Amino acid sequence: MSVLSHTTGIVLSHRDHREADRWYSVFTPDRGKVEFLARGGHKPLAKLTPHLELVAVVELMLVHGRAYQIVIGVERRRSFAHIYDNLQKLTLAQNGLHLVDIGTRAQEADSHIFALLEDWLAFLNENTVLTTERAGFLLGAFVLKLMTLIGYRPELSRCLGCRASIVQGSYRWHALKGGVVCDACVSREQEQWFSAREIRDGTLKLLRFGIEEPFDSHLRPHLHGEDLGGFHEAVESLIISHFPMIPASSLRAACAV
Repeated sequence: MSVLSHTTGIVLSHRDHREADRWYSVFTPDRGKVEFLARGGHKPLAKLTPHLELVAVVELMLVHGRAYQIVIGVERRRSFAHIYDNLQKLTLAQNGLHLVDIGTRAQEADSHIFALLEDWLAFLNENTVLTTERAGFLLGAFVLKLMTLIGYRPELSRCLGCRASIVQGSYRWHALKGGVVCDACVSREQEQWFSAREIRDGTLKLLRFGIEEPFDSHLRPHLHGEDLGGFHEAVESLIISHFPMIPASSLRAACAV
């Protein structure tokens, strides 16, 4: 017996199915990530496809069958049309959608992740010109905020070993254990912390800023070359160590347009 349901979401990805159909992955605030099939979605004149292909918040009407869900209605609730005015912003939007898609599991509701994604798209929708360096920092900040919500917030203020507050210039970075460790712990337990590596104070400040501050504030800080490079290395090492699936390209490469 078929059951109808309504939900609101943001389309994360799609893939073709057979000759004419298309699978969609959408993130919703009440049901988490949901997959559904669009019959004829691969056809050029499909009625629902234009609404599902745009970066937007959409309301969906789904039919629940025995094996999967089929979309029978789509209505756009919020569009982010200005994202399409700039290739850099469109690239950032698509990368954010992809990261949520590979970083979350199906049917795990999380309204905070939905809010993060909506804030991200709303920020990019503003008429802001972004350099490649700024775009890379923004995408790294998005990753940090997302990882915090899915349970992998890095420790950036206290030592992972002794839990003492970090002292400027006296700590190292350990991605696998998820944060910073003081030099005293590294020296005392070398076998446990042998893979800890140096990290600059400026890099740590960027990591903290990326997690704590809203996206519009990320336009303000000066991005020193070495600090920014360390920031990307730290974020990417967290992705490799803790993300459910590793993206195909690095953050910096993802922002190159």
